[in-house]
Order: sequence, then C-alpha cells, then structure tokens
Amino acid sequence: MNTAAFLAYLDGRQLRWGLVLDECAGAADQDPRAQLLAVFDALTEWAHAPCDGFRSNAFINAQAALAGPVSVIHEVVAQHKRALRGRLLGLAEATGTPDPGLLADQLLLLFEGAISTHALGSVGESAEKARHTASQLITAAAPRTPGPRRGAGPRTEELGF
Repeated sequence: MNTAAFLAYLDGRQLRWGLVLDECAGAADQDPRAQLLAVFDALTEWAHAPCDGFRSNAFINAQAALAGPVSVIHEVVAQHKRALRGRLLGLAEATGTPDPGLLADQLLLLFEGAISTHALGSVGESAEKARHTASQLITAAAPRTPGPRRGAGPRTEELGF
C-alpha cells in the first residue's frame, strides 16, 4: 500500500469534515453550548451525506488495519483525534463549565461511539441520538449562560474526525 496516497486520502477526508463542521458552527447560535451541539449537527449531516457518510471512521480504520503504535499513520490518526478534542475543549471552556476537560472527554466518547455504532448497525440514527445525549450532557455541565463567546479551538484544517 502507498502510505503517502493513503495519508492524502485521510487529509482530504479531514478537509471535507472540516467544511461540514464549519458550516454547522456558522449556522449555530453564538452561545458556546450551541457551538458544542453544532459538532453533533455536523456529525448528523456527515452521516447522511451521499458522497462520504460515515460507514465507519476512516481514521480509526487506518489505525486498526494499517498502523503499529509507532507508525506515521498512528501519529496522523492521533493528531486528528487530539485536534477534535481540542476543539471540543475550547468550546467547553467557553461555556463556563467547572470541568471543561471532563465535558470535552464525554462528548468525544459520545462522538466516537456514534460513529462506531453506526458502522456496526447496532444503533439506528446514532448521530441523532448522540446529539440528543450531547444536549443533555451540555445542559447538565453548563446550565447557565456565560459571557461572550471566546475562542473556539483549532482551525478547520486541524479538526479531528
């Protein structure tokens, strides 16, 4: 297998995901809680996109099938996942929640679980159900309205999927 070509595929997929995420974030209310939910709006849109969809998570598949713990593919996958967590963390911090790291981790686990269960067919409408659960988590973690929105984390080209 041509590693460079596969890494280019992952980069292209990452770029397409970033565009969907930015579109959903732009359509969301400026409240940081709405911005966090926009990540799950993007996931829902991605799940139903005719060209990509998420039959599975390309980054996790790459890690499982092609990479050892010290390979370039492992590092690229880990970088994308860290970037998504960074975006979630930045948004969680902006909500004023007392433990933004915990909220970011919970949302990341929910995000990844939605993709896995969708791929396996074990949960119908997993992205929609993940969004509903994310809304509950966000409301419980950040029930009050904070001040103006602060930074939203990494730029599009750094987002993880």
